[in-house]
Amino acid sequence: MAQLDTHLRRLKEAPAGTAETRRAFRVGAELADIVATMAWDEAAHGAAQRYFKQAAQLAHVAGDDALAAVALASLARQCFDLDRPADGLEVVQLAQYATRRTASPRLRAVLATREAWAHAQLGDAPAFRRSVRLAEDYFGEGLREGDAATPSVRSLDEAELMGVIGARYRDLSRHDARHAAQAQDYIGRAIALRDPDRVRNRVFDLVGLARAHLITREPERAAELIAVALPDAAPLTSGRVGVKLRDFHREARPFATVPAVRDIREVVAAKLAV
Repeated sequence: MAQLDTHLRRLKEAPAGTAETRRAFRVGAELADIVATMAWDEAAHGAAQRYFKQAAQLAHVAGDDALAAVALASLARQCFDLDRPADGLEVVQLAQYATRRTASPRLRAVLATREAWAHAQLGDAPAFRRSVRLAEDYFGEGLREGDAATPSVRSLDEAELMGVIGARYRDLSRHDARHAAQAQDYIGRAIALRDPDRVRNRVFDLVGLARAHLITREPERAAELIAVALPDAAPLTSGRVGVKLRDFHREARPFATVPAVRDIREVVAAKLAV
């Protein structure tokens, strides 16, 4: 945060309209996005929103519409985490409109997954499926020049796409449990494809898959998956990993008399001080 503040002070003194100044604004946008993500991970939601908006504004001044759209996509994702799907959908649609002529297929895929997220939370299955098809089609067109320089775009590999879609099917299954099987299929594919070095992502996959198995009333399998996730999750529980484990702990309560679930809930509770 201090580095961002220092950089912003320097930007106020920078000459307008030069290539160097545009690059400096882009650096500022990347710094603001990093600070926003750190704040969001620590549940400092007000600060995260301010910094995501600042990242989008700085990227716009830098002339980088793709980076601005990614910052807006992150802001939308935060809205979804706060159970504000209508707000998130509005933000995503703004990003889509702003990049309608310039977005690469991979950026369009990122934005389509965010749109799908909103529809899943709202329980709109037809709109959700349309967005998922678009995300998969855009992803299939491959990377373009410049994609590697844009956060979220460069990180959307096949495993991430499968994991995101699977988690959204799980959101949709809160409205109609029949979608939980599709959540399990997509998340299972994500786990199989994950780079072993992407430990945090794999933990999200495992916890998400466990929650999907609760919906299909397979509590023992859910408990097994949480047991696999916990060794890697332990150092990460202060942030969003902890939030997802709390979600599991709460959602598993109806199965608390099942021995495996009772035991794993006790372990989760001890690690999170639930």
